[in-house]
Amino acid sequence: MLLMLCWFPAVAQERAVEVRVVDAESGLGVEFAAVQWKPAGQSVFREGCYADSKGRATIRTSSSALVLQVGYMGYARATDTLRLPLSGPHTIRLHPTTTELGQVEVVGKSRAQAMRESPEAISVLSAQELQGRTVSVQQVLNKTMGLKVGQGGGMGSSSRIIVHGLEGNRIQLLWDGIPLGSQEGLFSLDEIPIDIIERIEVYKGIIPARFGCDGLGGAVNIVSKEFSTDYLDASYELASYAMHKVSLFSRKNLPRYGVLLGAGGYFTYAENNYRFHVPEREYLWVRRDHDRFCAWMLKGKLAFTRMWFDEASIEFGYYTRANQVQGIEQNVQHAENNSGVYMLESRLIKGGLIRGDLDLESHFSLGYGANRFTDTSRTRYDFQGRAYPSPNGRGETSDVPRNSDDRSLEINERLNLDYRLSPSHTLNLNTLLNHARRKPYDTLANRHAGFAIGGFPSLRTSLVAGLTWEARLFGGRFINMLSGKYFLLRTDIEDLTSYELIAPPARKRNTTTRLGWIEAMKYEIAGGMYLKGSYQRAIRLPNAQELFGDGIVTFPAAGLRPELSHNFNVGLLVDRDYLLGFRRAQLEIGAFYMRIGDMIKLVRQHMVAGYVNAERVNIKGVEAELKLDISSWLYAYGNITYQDARDALPLLPGSTAPNPTYGLRLPNIPYLFANFGVECHTHDLPAGWYLKLFYDGRFTQEYFYNWELTRRSKRRIPQSWVHDVGLLITYRGRYSLALECHNVMGREVWDQYRRPLPGRTFHVKFRYTFAKGIF
Repeated sequence: MLLMLCWFPAVAQERAVEVRVVDAESGLGVEFAAVQWKPAGQSVFREGCYADSKGRATIRTSSSALVLQVGYMGYARATDTLRLPLSGPHTIRLHPTTTELGQVEVVGKSRAQAMRESPEAISVLSAQELQGRTVSVQQVLNKTMGLKVGQGGGMGSSSRIIVHGLEGNRIQLLWDGIPLGSQEGLFSLDEIPIDIIERIEVYKGIIPARFGCDGLGGAVNIVSKEFSTDYLDASYELASYAMHKVSLFSRKNLPRYGVLLGAGGYFTYAENNYRFHVPEREYLWVRRDHDRFCAWMLKGKLAFTRMWFDEASIEFGYYTRANQVQGIEQNVQHAENNSGVYMLESRLIKGGLIRGDLDLESHFSLGYGANRFTDTSRTRYDFQGRAYPSPNGRGETSDVPRNSDDRSLEINERLNLDYRLSPSHTLNLNTLLNHARRKPYDTLANRHAGFAIGGFPSLRTSLVAGLTWEARLFGGRFINMLSGKYFLLRTDIEDLTSYELIAPPARKRNTTTRLGWIEAMKYEIAGGMYLKGSYQRAIRLPNAQELFGDGIVTFPAAGLRPELSHNFNVGLLVDRDYLLGFRRAQLEIGAFYMRIGDMIKLVRQHMVAGYVNAERVNIKGVEAELKLDISSWLYAYGNITYQDARDALPLLPGSTAPNPTYGLRLPNIPYLFANFGVECHTHDLPAGWYLKLFYDGRFTQEYFYNWELTRRSKRRIPQSWVHDVGLLITYRGRYSLALECHNVMGREVWDQYRRPLPGRTFHVKFRYTFAKGIF
C-alpha cells in the first residue's frame, strides 16, 4: 500500500506522450498493438511497448520530435511523425489489410500472455488452444491447473465448477465479464460452441472488482470473439450416442455507415443412450433410454460506431431447451423439463473523456424465462424393467407430483469507469445492480398439498460496487492493485413458518450489507520471471436458488447470511524464450489457503430440504504447471493440483454436541488430480495445408462422495485415467476437419455423487471460417 501511494516525478527533461491506437473503420481500440519509436533523424527504432486493452500506450522521451511505427496482425503498418509537446493524446488509425499468411514467427505479448502476468492468480486458455477441436467448454476447463468440472452425465447434464476446493455457486460464471446470474441453470457448459470463444479466464481465489460480482473461490470468464471486419464461422459435429452440434455465426461491417450487423445461433441434440453400471448395484448393466437432450439459440446484434459513443450496440436472442430426466438410483421414464429464455442486451462504450483519460462502459441485460417441469406419471419403474404404482399416486422424482409453469425475470445494469490519474496510476469504478423476480405456478402440486406450495413469488435485489487503484512502478516491473468492494442484498420472500407443511407461507423481508477488499501484487524479478501474491476478503451473497427454493423439494430460506472467506495466494511464474534448449518454457507454481465461514449448506428435514448457514471450512493446497515448446513442431504440457478441504466446525450448529465430521475432508471434492498432453504440428505441408496431432490425458485420485466416517466406507469414486487422441487438418486457414476419440481405453469413469459418464466416444467435425483482413 505504501508503494502504491508513492508518486514518482518524471525524470528531468522527459515528457510523457499519450498514444491511442484504433481501428480505422470501427474506431475501437486495438489491444496490444506494437508501438515503436525513435528520435527524428535516427535510422533505427530502438524502443517500443505494447498498447493496453483499450489501445492506449505511454511513451517517455526527451526528444522534441518522434517517429512512431505501429503494427498489429491483420492491419497495415502505420508510421507517423510527432512534434512535441502535444496538446493531448495522439490517435493512430490502423487499416485492416487482406493478407494470406505463410509461415511466420510472431514476437510480442498476446492478450492471454499479458493476463497471465497480471497480479491476480489466473489461468488463461487462448483461442489457439480451443479452435477446431471437438471438445466442450467443460472438457477444456478440466485441463486447467487448480480447476475441476464435475459432470452429472452426458450432453446437457448438470455440471459444477470446482476451483481450489470450492464449487458450485461459490464460483462465478461470467460471459464477456457479465455474471450470468440465475439464468445460468437454464443451459449447460457443454453446449456452448467452442469456436466462438476468444479465450477463457480462470480467476482462482480472487475475483477482480472490475467484474462487479460476488463469489468465494474465484470466477470463470468466457470471452467471445469480436471482429471489426466481415467474418463467418460455420461448423457441424457428429459424435457417438447420436450427438449433433451445428453452429453458424457471422458479422457484416458497413464502415461507410458506421454500422456492424451480427447474427448467429447453434443447435445441439443428443440421445445420451450409453451403457453404465447402476451405482450401489454394480453387477447390473443398463442403458440410458430416457435422457434425450435438445437445445437451440438464435441471436442478433446491431452496433453503431459513428455516434458520440465509440460503440452503441443492442443484442437480442432466444434460447430454448428440452431434456428428459434420466434417473441414476431409479429408472425414471416420464419426467422431463422444458425451458426458454428471451434475452436483450445493450452496450455503450466511450473512451477518451476528460482530456482523454476516462473510459466509460455501460452494459444492460434483461432475461425473461419460463420453465416447465412435468412429473405426473402414476407408475414407477426399476432397472429390472418392473413397474409399480407411484407411492403417492403420481410422480417419479419426488413425493409430490409436478406440472409447473415457472416464470422468472432478471435485470442487470453494469457501469464501468476507468480513469488514468497518470501514466503509472489508474482508478477503476465498477457497479453492478441486479434484480431478480420469480413467479412460480403449479396447480397440481398445490392441490396435492392443500395450499399453494408449488413455489412462492420472490424478489431479490443486489448491488455490488468496487473501486480499484492500480499502480505500475519501477518501469512497470512492480504492479500493485488495491480494491474495496461493497455488497448490498435485499430479499422479499414468501417463506414457510414450518417444514411440517401445516400452514401457508408468510412474507419475510431481509436487508444485508457487507464489505470486502483485495490486495494483489506482482514483481518482475528478471525478464520473464514474476513473483505474485494476493489476498481477498471474499463475500458471496445467497443466490436465487438458495433463497427462493423450488417450493416442492427445496423450501425458501429468507434468513440466509452471505458467506465469507479469507483467501491467500502466492505464486511464481517463469515465461522465457529459448530457455534450457527449449524454444519457450512456461513454469507456474502456486500455493493457496482459504478460511470460509457461514458456508451455506442444503439440510434435509423429514421429506423436504432447505439451505442454512451451517459450515466452516479450511482449505489449503499447491499447484504446478509446465508448458514447453520443445521445437517448432512439438509442444508438451503437464499440471498437477493438490487441494485439501476440511470441515472446521467443532460443534454441531446450534448445539454443544461435537461435530462427527470435524477435521474430515469434504466429500465430493477431488483432492488430487493432474493433466498432461503433447501436440505435434507442422506448417511445412504444401499448398496451405496445416496438420496437428494431439494427445490429452487426465488423472483423478480416488475420493469419497460422502463423509469418510469409517475406513470401510464404500461411498467412494474410483481412481480414473482418461486418454484422448485426435487429428486436426486445416486448409488455407478456412477449411478444417477434426477427428477425435475421447476415453480411448473405454474405461468406466464416475464423477460427482458417483454419476456414470459416457465411455469411449468418437467425434468428427467440419468447420469453415472466413475473416476479412486475416485470410
